[in-house]
Amino acid sequence: MVIIADSSLRQEILELEFDALGVASANPSKTWPAYMQAIANPVPPQLEYLRRNASCRSGFDDIMPGTQSILCCAIELPLFRDDTPCHYARFCAIGDYHQVIREQLSKLDIILRKHFPIKNSRICVDTAPVLERELAVRAGLGTIGFNRMVIHPHFGSFIALGELFIDHDLTIWRNDIEINVCHDIPDSAYVPGSCGCCFESERRCIAACPTGALSQAGYDFNRCIAYWTTQHKGMIPAPIDRAIGNCLWGCDRCQNACPRNTHKQPIRKMPDAHPLHKLTLSEILTLSARQLRKRLSGSCIADAHPYMLQRNACIVIANTHDLAHASLLGNIAETHDCDWVRETAKKMAARMEHP
Repeated sequence: MVIIADSSLRQEILELEFDALGVASANPSKTWPAYMQAIANPVPPQLEYLRRNASCRSGFDDIMPGTQSILCCAIELPLFRDDTPCHYARFCAIGDYHQVIREQLSKLDIILRKHFPIKNSRICVDTAPVLERELAVRAGLGTIGFNRMVIHPHFGSFIALGELFIDHDLTIWRNDIEINVCHDIPDSAYVPGSCGCCFESERRCIAACPTGALSQAGYDFNRCIAYWTTQHKGMIPAPIDRAIGNCLWGCDRCQNACPRNTHKQPIRKMPDAHPLHKLTLSEILTLSARQLRKRLSGSCIADAHPYMLQRNACIVIANTHDLAHASLLGNIAETHDCDWVRETAKKMAARMEHP
């Protein structure tokens, strides 16, 4: 049976909050062999999830049997408000991006079911073993940068991604569904560095990386500030801790240096009700783990252990030579429940005295 979508379909989709939306066919993965090669080497315990169910990434039957199309979306990340007390990577400014994108994809699912005979669907936002960056390229959302980020021609790499798997072929309805996509993308677009943002000889993202996590040899997560600040539980080694600078969570250096991210200002702003808008450095370091979890609710940091944020705060105090909060380091070094937070505070207090 052929279902004809009525004229309201596109208008309904345009009323959602997607900045880009594309349709990908459920063809076998093109990057799965490269992915398997990348995880063949030892990975830290915090990244073992990359190996779990790795075979699921080669196709889609393990994700949702009968998948025929994947709707891939992108939402541009807002900027932090100028009066936000602390500095975080920009992906934190959208709140809990899992919830934000899931809500929009749920609305999309409802719309599509009104127009097409869809029986099964599944939403994925960092919640399943999916090669989402390949899917984003396949759906026309951009190419892959040397920093392994999806780079949209207009919105750059400051975007959050999500996928809706459905058991119906929507490729013939692309003109009614898609927003801000380009399908003239060659197979080379899946190769990191194929974005063409800058000349290979200058590689601005490589030049901006303070730890050498990005180099002509590729990407080394063992040097990546984003990994150490958001994934690692324990002490952060030198010189990584110094390279963190003033950022409490994540690192945007490679993205800030990318030419595709410097040409426009985003429309969205961090909402006043954002949990990070009023959270101060003093509160981060003096609240209990339970209290801090409550304050972080609604942010993308909510699911991380609060001790990681408190450890990072100790490092930021030393890196910025923040004398107003230096006295907190001594108290944390003596009384904190976590040994690696205590040791970090002790190390940073010593650094404040002897830079």
